Amino acid sequence: IIKEEETAADLELKARVFSFGEYKADVQDKMLVSLNKKVTEVYRRCIGENEANLGTLQMLTVIEHQLDDLLECLERVPQAKIEQAEKAKEKERRMRMRDEKVRQQRQLQEERLQRALARAQADIKKKTGRKLMFRSEPVLIKEKEDEDQGLIDLEKEEALYYFT
Repeated sequence: IIKEEETAADLELKARVFSFGEYKADVQDKMLVSLNKKVTEVYRRCIGENEANLGTLQMLTVIEHQLDDLLECLERVPQAKIEQAEKAKEKERRMRMRDEKVRQQRQLQEERLQRALARAQADIKKKTGRKLMFRSEPVLIKEKEDEDQGLIDLEKEEALYYFT
């Protein structure tokens, strides 16, 4: 009975902590459902199908144990093999990226070709009305030099020549 009371008190405390704040019940339910879906997806990819209908926490525990086992195995593998595997994965990733880029370029080229074909098959629009004429440049007017300015410049030159 004491154990059950402790479990009930613990669950009540968790319920209060979880419901504390601005979260509503329907928002919490949606969040729990989405979290359960994510955990189930990770469990299915890492372990396999959930044949025992485990709960979310149990699935997380199994995933954690699997991760610990994998990390222990990774520590036992020689470093050279790990580097070789990393290089292979990096090379594979680069190949996928290159293939994706080529595919995108091909798709873009096809789209351009389709647009050009659509333009070529479209009805020709004949221009109507007068052609637009550009305005001609106005005639440049040459400014006449002031004769007075020329005389003043001549006098300054003579003054510099004779008096310096």
